[in-house]
Amino acid sequence: MIADIAAAVERSADRSLSTAVQDPGFVESFWLLLKLPQAVAAEDREAAVQALGIHVPADAGLADLIAGFEAAFERFRQRSVVGFSDFAFIARDAAISALAGLVRDRGPSLWVSGAEDERATIASFASTTRFGELAQAFFTNVLRGHIRYFLDREVPRQLGVGHALASVADAEYFDEAVRRHCRETTIIMRAFARDWLGKYRFHLDKELTREDAAALAAYAFTKIRLELNRRSGRLAA
Repeated sequence: MIADIAAAVERSADRSLSTAVQDPGFVESFWLLLKLPQAVAAEDREAAVQALGIHVPADAGLADLIAGFEAAFERFRQRSVVGFSDFAFIARDAAISALAGLVRDRGPSLWVSGAEDERATIASFASTTRFGELAQAFFTNVLRGHIRYFLDREVPRQLGVGHALASVADAEYFDEAVRRHCRETTIIMRAFARDWLGKYRFHLDKELTREDAAALAAYAFTKIRLELNRRSGRLAA
C-alpha cells in the first residue's frame, strides 16, 4: 500500500514537473538563487545585489538577504501579468531553504557566524564546485516540496489503524524515505550544474539571464524525471 501511495504521487509529480519551467515564478526564484552568490562576490557588492532587486543594507547578513530575496520575489509576482502557480512558491521556499541550509552548514564551527562570514559563504557559491552543491540542494528541495504537495492530500486519508500508514511514526518514516529519495534522485545535478556554470559564466563570460536559468532547469527536470522513472521501474514518457 505504501508503494502504491508513492507511485501515485510520483506519477502526479512527474507530469507537473514537465511544465515547471513555464511558470515565471519558478524561473525567477531559480534565477535569483543563481545570481545572488555572484552579486555578493562582486567587487561592488552593494550595487550588484541591488541590481537584482534585492534591497538590503550594505552590511547585510543571511537573514537580511533572505528577507530581500522574498521581497524581490513578491514584487516580481505583483508585476507579473501571468498568474503564479503553487509551484512558484514551492520554488521560492526551495531556494531560500537551500541557501540558508548550506550557509549554516558551511559556516564557522567554533563560533557564531557573523554577517561577514555569512556573506563569504554565500559568495563561495559563485564558484563552479560550490554552485553544484547549491543547485543540487535547490532541486532536492523543489522535488521534495513538489512531492509533499501531493502527499499532503493523500497521507491523511491513509493514516490510522487498518490503513497503509498505521501510525504517526509510520508517516514520519515515510517522510524521511521521501527526503532520502529526493536527495538521491537529484545527485545527478551536482556535476552537471558545476560544468554548466563553468561553461557559461567563466569560459563564455556570459551574463546569466532568466532564459539561461530556465534552460538549465528544463534540462534538470528532464534528467530528474528520467531518474524518477528509472527508480520507479517505469519507462520514461
